[in-house]
Amino acid sequence: MIDGAAVHVPALFYIFAGLALFYFLYNFRRAFAARIGRPETRRIRPWEVITNALYYGVAQRKVTSRHFGYASLMHLLLAWGFMELLFATSVDFLVERGLFLELLPRKDTPWFAALNELGGLALLLGSLLALARRHTSARPAALPHNSFAGRGSLLGDSGILIVLILLVVGGFLAESARLSIEAPAAAWASFVAYAVSLTLSSQTWQSLQPWLWWSHAALALGLIALLPQTKLFHSIIGIVNVALTNRAEHGMLRPMNIAAHMENPDAAPDDLVLGVGQVEDFTTKQLLDAEACTECARCTSVCPAHAVGSPLSPMKIVLAMRHNLYAQTMGDRVAAPLIGELISTEELWACTTCRACMEECPVIIDHIPAIIDMRRFLVLSEGQPPRDAATSLEKTTQQGNPWGFPRDNRLKWALDAGLDVPVMADKREVDVLYWVGCAGAYDPRNQEVARAMVAIFQAANVDFAVLGTEERCTGDSARRMGEEYVYETLANQNIATLANYRFNRIVTTCPHCLQTLGRDYRQLGTTWQVTHHSDYIQELIDQGRLVLDGQLTGTVTYHDACYLGRHNGIYESPRNVVARTLGPEGKLVEMPLSRSQSFCCGAGGGNMWYEVSKGERINLNRFDQAVATGAQTVVTACSFCMIMMDDARKVRGEEERVQVKDIAELIADSLA
Repeated sequence: MIDGAAVHVPALFYIFAGLALFYFLYNFRRAFAARIGRPETRRIRPWEVITNALYYGVAQRKVTSRHFGYASLMHLLLAWGFMELLFATSVDFLVERGLFLELLPRKDTPWFAALNELGGLALLLGSLLALARRHTSARPAALPHNSFAGRGSLLGDSGILIVLILLVVGGFLAESARLSIEAPAAAWASFVAYAVSLTLSSQTWQSLQPWLWWSHAALALGLIALLPQTKLFHSIIGIVNVALTNRAEHGMLRPMNIAAHMENPDAAPDDLVLGVGQVEDFTTKQLLDAEACTECARCTSVCPAHAVGSPLSPMKIVLAMRHNLYAQTMGDRVAAPLIGELISTEELWACTTCRACMEECPVIIDHIPAIIDMRRFLVLSEGQPPRDAATSLEKTTQQGNPWGFPRDNRLKWALDAGLDVPVMADKREVDVLYWVGCAGAYDPRNQEVARAMVAIFQAANVDFAVLGTEERCTGDSARRMGEEYVYETLANQNIATLANYRFNRIVTTCPHCLQTLGRDYRQLGTTWQVTHHSDYIQELIDQGRLVLDGQLTGTVTYHDACYLGRHNGIYESPRNVVARTLGPEGKLVEMPLSRSQSFCCGAGGGNMWYEVSKGERINLNRFDQAVATGAQTVVTACSFCMIMMDDARKVRGEEERVQVKDIAELIADSLA
């Protein structure tokens, strides 16, 4: 950012530069604050570190979002402008020292000069857009600061944007003076500075140059010295954070292995950390997440719980983590109790684990695992789950399902309908093990979905069976509510049961069972192929094993379930299945919030089993979005979403006009 002068650089500059670098390194120690956390259990893969740094750090891939067009453009201009000027300054410094002259361009190389001008313009425009976003009506309500002194200092928030503007303008003026004095042949390539240089005489620029050069140099050195204390620090820590992210486990909850620890006679009691009650109980990577937060508020802006008026703000939770991290390591603020003061229990229990926050975060922060770790502390260490949640956990422990119905009634959904459903205990070996799930077994509305799946299996001549009374809850809700011990108990029981049988794959209608059986259980050593029924039904159709005569009429809209879409990346197969059931007068329309931007139904993260007291119910909000499309049929592919959408339909009094269907029911109705 410091342009070379036409005169010899005085020794005083190097003294100031050395002092600035020393103070930068002194302040940079906050980059290592995360070391107070527990060791990280996730593997770091060297090749992924490089690709992450380039793709997400340098190329800013996660910054671009159709949901945040203004902010995306602003951040890209700031980031690329800053990186280009940093590159240009580095090249100029090396050339001034006579290093790598055969490889590097000179200051007046036309393409290099033009590139520097573009970098300066990008940084200037990005800074102006950022200021406008914070201090005009364009400011999102979720942004944490609207003053010039964010983070408790003048350079903490908006102040640093003004410094960047002054730095860029000063750089253009210093370059204008140089061009006027030296008059290089390719001066025209520095198109901004060259145009400015023509406004004054060469003698005037000659007299102004020392002042322009030193003011620009002083401002740049001051920025370097103070950078770790400003918001720009995330430009460094953010790249480090995304580089060290294990993308395969992004969003996955870290295993606790409570059962194994309790059964190990040699294990020290203090070695088992029951959740996170204080900042040092987080892992180093989780604390690095907190340091990397850009305070862009994208996570909070897309949070369904926040949108309906609950107290949850994912960004506030991450900033609370950083507050206590720096309080303990830097001593620049007062530490406060993490849970109960900085973060309320109401905030933690309002989270539906829908992953919307993580989908939009430009620095790939793991919000959900951090929230669940604090829930684990409340449940396992403090014994303080919500009252209704405690009831469902007790029922799950006693009967193997959160409804608390007798486990002997697991097959009642089939027997009451007169269905002859094969059971694994009789067949021992099948192609498909159909995992009915607790909702399919006990919830009346989802029982209809389970029966539709049986009709599909039979129509396609699939060799399948169910576990029947041997099936237990997968433990999804228990785990997301922080009750890891109950989850591990259920998981180990299910794994032991399935070890008695042979099957090629598990098919389930519930995305929460898909996530738990297919991904969570892998942490316990399983290798099953687990398939969601939307993917499996599409396979059957593509193989010609299902003959359909699609006759569905009217307007249809599809609701993307969070655990099917954002958690598992399944968007197309449900839509393809719906399309195969439409008749000539049927039409599939999308809700504005769909696919990766879908709005949650409100049941995830254990919210199915307890009420959040503040704010509107999320399922009502989502149902209203569906109705606004003019749809007569709302289609989903999730057991929890079925319950929540059907409940909202009744609350809104739309039982006569709107129907809620699962894709399996549409296919069963369309079987020729």
